[in-house]
Amino acid sequence: MLTRRRGKILSIIIGEYISKGVPVSSEVVAKKGLGVSPATVRNEMMELEEEGYIVQPHTSAGRIPTEKGYRHYIESLMSYARLSWDEQFLIRHQFHQVERAVEEWTHLAAAILSGMVHNVALVTLPKPVEARLKHLELVSLQELLVLLVIVLKEAKLRQQMLTLEENVSQEELSASARKLTSAYAGLTASEIADKDLKLSPVEEQVMKIVSELMRDEEGKEYEEPYIDGLRHMLRQPEFASRDKIAAIMEMLEQKSLLKSFLPRVLTGEGVRVVIGRENKENVMRDCSVILTRYGIPGEVGGAIGVMGPTRMEYQRAIPTVSFLSTVMSELVSELYG
Repeated sequence: MLTRRRGKILSIIIGEYISKGVPVSSEVVAKKGLGVSPATVRNEMMELEEEGYIVQPHTSAGRIPTEKGYRHYIESLMSYARLSWDEQFLIRHQFHQVERAVEEWTHLAAAILSGMVHNVALVTLPKPVEARLKHLELVSLQELLVLLVIVLKEAKLRQQMLTLEENVSQEELSASARKLTSAYAGLTASEIADKDLKLSPVEEQVMKIVSELMRDEEGKEYEEPYIDGLRHMLRQPEFASRDKIAAIMEMLEQKSLLKSFLPRVLTGEGVRVVIGRENKENVMRDCSVILTRYGIPGEVGGAIGVMGPTRMEYQRAIPTVSFLSTVMSELVSELYG
């Protein structure tokens, strides 16, 4: 447990390092109004180094934070970091100016987030835990050949061609579609299977395909996120090396960025921060990722977050991610709830 003074010194070191990107000396810390001598500051910095909160990267250099130091700093921020009311109002206003569609919201959230934190923003489309049927249609194309169209509650449309065993008129198909929509609207594939309803052979064939399409939708992995602001991150000194840039671009192209994060984020609560070597991907060892979920718990959800250097402005990034998650949850609830 850090003393109050060491905690203050650690915060100063992290703040200075985030701002300027160079190791922080005891002389710089002593000028920040601590009311103690530079010698006392040096002693306290030595203790912080021994405890693993800071490290001296080079002889005669100042200190920089370690993952442990950042972790302490972040956890002390979590309880009070908030966006101003003016910023909250402006963000909400921007969402009210775009089309009422999840794709538009996803792109706007990423653009707002990257612009506010000057790093890479990551936003996935919302995905249902279980697909629910909203509506179905049956369209006769030619003898025995029918087009099945289903609309899921999550605003997704799926369609498939069916070859019937007997010829059925369009009038009969439309009547069956109305019957099945009325009986099964709002249900999941498992709930449809449990419902006891007398069906004709054609209707049984249709509902078998409907259930298969719905289960296929549920089995899909979360799509890779929409990304905005890569230019912001690559301008920072940590990524000046061509090799680092190439490795990051390759990771993004392979769409493997969030595979190790999404399952935990989408089933957990609150904002998750993964710092430096806590990342499983080697190329991410100099990066931090801030992620949280949005949506309706237990029904539909996505992820929103930021990727940048460990020298990230957490005091800005954490509340911005948190607030945009709240806004996206409200919008998804209005659309799907």
